[in-house]
Amino acid sequence: MDAWAGLIGTGALADGDCMYLSGTSEIVGLVSSTRHPAAGVVAFPTCEGITLHAGPTQAGGASLAWLSNLTGRAPSELSALVVAGDPHRPTPLFLPHLQGERAPIWDIGARGAFVGLDGSMGPADLTRAVFEGVASSVRWLLEALESSAGLAATGFSMAGGGAASDPWCQIRADMLGRPIRRLKTLDAGVLGAAILAGVGAGCFSSIGEAAGRLVVTDRLFEPDPSRRQRMDFLYGEYRTLYAALKPFNAARAAFSAW
Repeated sequence: MDAWAGLIGTGALADGDCMYLSGTSEIVGLVSSTRHPAAGVVAFPTCEGITLHAGPTQAGGASLAWLSNLTGRAPSELSALVVAGDPHRPTPLFLPHLQGERAPIWDIGARGAFVGLDGSMGPADLTRAVFEGVASSVRWLLEALESSAGLAATGFSMAGGGAASDPWCQIRADMLGRPIRRLKTLDAGVLGAAILAGVGAGCFSSIGEAAGRLVVTDRLFEPDPSRRQRMDFLYGEYRTLYAALKPFNAARAAFSAW
C-alpha cells in the first residue's frame, strides 16, 4: 500500500523512527517491535523486520486546499501570508474535521469549525489557524501511536506535498515538540517503490542500504521552546472543543427537516 511505500521512502525503518506523510491526509507511522494495543491505531503485522504502528487523519492538506478554494488564494500565497504575519497574534481555533475524522478517534460525525473569530482577523489568521489545527490533530494521533508502540518518537522524517510549506513545518515541530526532518524527495511513496524495485533487481543488498543512500534531508525544523505554552494551550482547546461539539454534531446529523 502507499503508506508502506512512503515508510520506506522516508527511511523510517528502525525502532523509534517515525514517518510523517502530509498529503490530502496526514499519515503518521511509528516503528516499534513492541505492541501495546491502543484504540484508534493500526498496528501492522511485522514485515521485513519492521513493525509499524500507524494512522491517517482525514483532512491535512485537504484543509489547506479547502481554505485556498474559499479565499481564492493559492496555498503558496496563504503560506506566505503566515510568514509575513505576527506569530504572537491570537488566532481562531480550527477543527479540520471537514469530512469526519479518522485516527485516532474514528468519528464520521465530527465536523469542522472555526471558533474565536473576531472582525480583525483575515486570511493570514485563518491560515495559521488551519496550520495549527491540523498540527493538533497529528499531536492527538501521535499520543495514540506512542501508546501503541510503547516508546516515544524522537523526531519525524517528513514528505508529501503538505511538507512544502516552511511555516507549516515549523508549526508542526512546535506543536509536536520534536524535530522534523523534511526530505528532499517529497514523493516518498514513489521513492519507496523505487527502493523496493532496486532491492528486487539486486542493485542494493537491502532496503536499509538503499534508503540510507537515497533518502536525503532537505531541511531540519527544530521546535521553538518559546512557542511551547501557546501550542499546549491550543492543543488543550482543540480537545475540549471537539468534545463540546460532539453532541451538537450528532443533533445536526439526526435532524431531517433541512
